[in-house]
This record gives sequence, structure tokens and C-alpha cells, in this order.
Amino acid sequence: SISGTKKFGASTGFVDGGMGSTHFNQTHTSVVGSQQTTANLKGKLSALQEMINQLNEELNFHKKEVSILKSEKETLESVLTVKTQDVRKTLTNELFRVEEGMK
Repeated sequence: SISGTKKFGASTGFVDGGMGSTHFNQTHTSVVGSQQTTANLKGKLSALQEMINQLNEELNFHKKEVSILKSEKETLESVLTVKTQDVRKTLTNELFRVEEGMK
């Protein structure tokens, strides 16, 4: 081929050295690169959204667990308070009987 002549390629545009071919290839590369960047960004955004959704589900699960644990804690505190009062009452009654027995 002679420098400066242009041959039109089937799939890529100008072939073999004309000044127009350089501009076309740069533009084509820029468009393809831009499309790939857009696809990459969309993919990354999609992956981030999926991660956010998973973290949100996990956070909600842990919130429920904390709520259940708080409820169990309150129930146990209530039961222990009742048992403590019962033991105190039993010991007070036993002390009274022992004191009455010593008289």
C-alpha cells in the first residue's frame, strides 16, 4: 500500500495509514472504552447495591436478635426478682421459727 491512500476495511473502518484512519481508530477506541467503562461502572454499582441489600438484611436480623435478647433479659430479671423475694420470705419465716423455738 502507498502511504496516504485509504482502503476501507470490512469491520474496522480505514486501514493502512491514511490520516482519517487514525482519527477513526481513536474515536472508535474511545467509544468502545467508554462503553466498557459504563458497563464496568454499572456492574460495580450493581454489586454494591447487592452488598448493601445483604448488609441491610443482616442488620435487620441482628436487630431482631438484640430485641429478643433484651426481652429474654427482662424476663430473667423478673423471674430472678420473684425468686429472690421468695427466698428472702422463706429465710425470714425460718428465722422467726428459730427465734420462737429458742424462747
